[in-house]
Amino acid sequence: MLTLELVRTGTAMRATKGTSKGRKLTRGVRLRKYRLSAALGKGGSSEVWKARDSVEGIWVALKVPLLEMSGKRDNKAMLKEIRLVSSLRHEHIMPVKNADIINGHVVLATELSAGTLEDRSRPMSVRRIISVISQVLDGLAYAHRKKLVHCDVTPGNIFFLPDGRAALGDFGISMQVKGRMVTSDVYGTPGYIAPEQAYGRPTFRSDCFAVGLILYEYITGYLPRWPFRWPPRGCKRLRERTSAEFVKFMKKALEVDPEKRFADAGQMLDAMLAATPERLKPAKHSKDREKKIDWQNARRQTYLKKYGRILGSSFDCVQCGEPIAESMWICPWCGSTKNRFDRRSAYKRICPDCHKGILPEWRYCPWCYGPGFKSPSKSKTKGVRYHGKCRYCGGRLMRFMRYCPWCRRKVHRPWPVPLMPEKCSKCRGSIDTNYWKYCPWCREKLV
Repeated sequence: MLTLELVRTGTAMRATKGTSKGRKLTRGVRLRKYRLSAALGKGGSSEVWKARDSVEGIWVALKVPLLEMSGKRDNKAMLKEIRLVSSLRHEHIMPVKNADIINGHVVLATELSAGTLEDRSRPMSVRRIISVISQVLDGLAYAHRKKLVHCDVTPGNIFFLPDGRAALGDFGISMQVKGRMVTSDVYGTPGYIAPEQAYGRPTFRSDCFAVGLILYEYITGYLPRWPFRWPPRGCKRLRERTSAEFVKFMKKALEVDPEKRFADAGQMLDAMLAATPERLKPAKHSKDREKKIDWQNARRQTYLKKYGRILGSSFDCVQCGEPIAESMWICPWCGSTKNRFDRRSAYKRICPDCHKGILPEWRYCPWCYGPGFKSPSKSKTKGVRYHGKCRYCGGRLMRFMRYCPWCRRKVHRPWPVPLMPEKCSKCRGSIDTNYWKYCPWCREKLV
């Protein structure tokens, strides 16, 4: 078995066959394209290094499993985290830049942050911590919709990115929930776990309790302790710095009985914003709005550059204005079914049932299971590109057709879209949740 390859600048130190021993990581060591620069921290199952990506020429945070007493590095926890986080794409969740197996050992690279909430002093400006927690709850709500319980929401796992965003990271002990609860023997970080999680029964409400502890700590300067009786130390400062309505919100967030708490992060976020006094809400300047508009336009242009040509996204949704294609059932951005192509279609005829374009020679509509056409043209339209054949009649098919326009049989195979990173869990069609909230091929809600 080959262990993790470690190469110093100028002097090679390579593992040899037959040994299962790993080597201690130090500054200057190279792990293939990564050169370690400085140790950033160490967790329960991994160590994190600042490293230079010699291929892309950028700095990254490199996470490697800890070296155990046996001299081996355990990949299980890291593989689990990678498989969970790879499905999470949200601006307030730390993204995975790259994951690799170097000589049998898992290495995870993420964007290098500008520090964590743990590095900041307590108490903090109320407006600032509310802004940070709003972003954390937004990302956590997305994870909860994906049926993931984080299980380790702490100040050390709330990262600040170079553009100022707060992002939740370290999903190493997260749990996939099939029902409302999951049994676990991993307890999280002492001081930031809910009572039920300490007994091995974490839920979405447990994550909300941890967020409540952090919010209370950074407003008052005091971290509530077991048995979490209300009011905890520092409550007078909480009242002075916020409002009576916000105090009620904090009391509910820190309820010992999970059934009396917020059901998930989305509900908690709505309640926090409703309870926050106007004077403490993050300011929304006109420049901020302009930046948001610019970001939306940049996202649109990136999408069109990647997928516009193959999808034929030459129309704008009548509801949200985002680019859509005639072959889609619904708008994948907002889920609207109000788009009609009677006057916008590039095809010569229009199906009377689905209002989408068809060619004169087609006997049936390829987009809906409508009736056949009485007198299809015998001549074929010039310049038409087909991409496949019907398995039943051998007729030519275009991308994203749902029915054969020659024999009306259903097209069962999903049409692949190059570069799209995901597959819809229902129809297996190509999707990208960086942009879409709905599957345009089967109408399934994605996020």
